[in-house]
Parts: sequence; C-alpha cells; structure tokens
Amino acid sequence: MSFVLDRPAKRPLIIAHRGYRACFPENTLLAFERSLGRCDMIELDVRLSADGAVVILHDALLDRTSDAPTVARAQGIRSLALRDWTREQLQRLDAGSWFVRVDPFGALSSGLVRPEEVLPLLPQRIPTLDQVLAWSHDHALPLNIELKDLGDDRDNRRLAEEVIARIHATESAPLVLLSSFNHPLLAHCHRRAPDLALAALQEGQHPPALLTHLRSLGVCAYHPEDAITDRPLVEMLHYAGIAVNVFTVNDRRRMRQLHDFGVTGIITDYPAPPSFWFFGRGHAVGP
Repeated sequence: MSFVLDRPAKRPLIIAHRGYRACFPENTLLAFERSLGRCDMIELDVRLSADGAVVILHDALLDRTSDAPTVARAQGIRSLALRDWTREQLQRLDAGSWFVRVDPFGALSSGLVRPEEVLPLLPQRIPTLDQVLAWSHDHALPLNIELKDLGDDRDNRRLAEEVIARIHATESAPLVLLSSFNHPLLAHCHRRAPDLALAALQEGQHPPALLTHLRSLGVCAYHPEDAITDRPLVEMLHYAGIAVNVFTVNDRRRMRQLHDFGVTGIITDYPAPPSFWFFGRGHAVGP
C-alpha cells in the first residue's frame, strides 16, 4: 500500500472533504487550515483555467462558490465556466463570502462556527495546485487530489499531465493520492506515472468484475460512495491489497460501522479528532 494511505493504528484515516467544508468555504486555504489537527488527509478537486493553470475548484461553473457573476458583469465577461477564465482573472474572485450568505451546512445558524471566526478571513481566493502542494509540504499533510472530468478526452489528459508534472516538480508524490471517476484517465496516469498512488471513485453501482477492473487500472485504492459500501466489499478488497476510502460520511453511527468493517479511510465534511468519531468522546461537530 502507498505511504500516503498508511493508517494510524486501529482506526480509519479521516479525510477532510474539500477541507473543513461544513464550517468554512470549501476548497480554500482557509478550509484546509481549519482541517489541521482534525484529519489525516485533505480531499480537493482540480480543474484547468483558460491558460492551463491547475486550480482548486469542484464545479465546472464559478457561480456557486464565488462572486463570479458580479465580476463578470463588471468586466464584460460572458462565461461563468472556469475553463474560460485565466488564472489572473480567477485570482480576482472572492471564493469565501458566499459561504456566510448561504451557510450551506447550517454551521453558522447552529453556532457550530461563529461569524467572527470566518468574516475577518474573507475574502478567500481560488488556490492553485502549486499553492496547495507547498502548503501540504509545510504541514506534512497528505492530499487526495481528484481529477475532475472536463468532458473532453484531450482536456482530461492535459489536466492529468499538468497535475503529474506539478507533483513531480515539487517532489510531492509521497504526499499525494490521485483519484477520479474517469477510470480510463486513471489508467493513463498509471502508464505516465507509475510511482503515483491512484484511487478509483465510484457511485451508483460497482463496475463488473470489480477486482479485475481495479487491477487493470493500476490503482491502489477504491473510493466507493457510502450507499454501495458493505462489509463483504471491504473484506474482499483488503484481502486483495486494495485500500477502501468511503465518501461522504457525516454520521457518527455510520462512521463507527465503517470502522468495524475495516475501511482504510472515511471522507467527511466534518473532520474531527478520532476520539469524537470512533471512541465516543468530544463535542459534537456534525449533524
């Protein structure tokens, strides 16, 4: 198993989904900073800007998690697709204030996080992969980098090639797990960079002949959604030497059940110390 997936004794890895996104604006350095001490790894998403920069954003469009509509109107930009904005244009956007307005997980209204913990730290910017890799090195905290499907094979390979290049240039391979729902893209990554740890994301239903399929991709991990994860699956894959990291789990009872199944890691919007999730101690942090 890859170094990046080495588990602490007797418990799964806690993987912060887009950082501590329940309480801070997702996929920002603020959300990553607030995950420190609460997780063993951070999951994030990468896409390409118009000028080929690798940036951290989940959605293909900029409107949900930034003030792009306002900026676009002011500057005469017609598209809200990230792929149509340059890195310099993206750096002008406020990627944090939307969180206070929308309060997507009700963390502000419930008092889980106070406005004064967020407001002085706004605006937040859309990070680049280089920024986050440097941050990861500074804190010795591994990253699960999800390659988003850009809808075009050529663009997907450009993204993969650029991400691989940045990982190698910064000597970050020991700290990185690359994942994607695009399984042919993972096979391409394995051929291009066999030194990198790879994980296949899956939702809905498992691929036919799952174990054969995963071996053909060259992955060391499988990331199934919670709804399709059970004990036989975990046991089969662990017997085959494949790690199992489950997404997205915010319920303590289910966390403990997955712990009993023996999963390698759990991806959650509410990163918290293991004493809370697995051993029944600490203050509530989730729903």
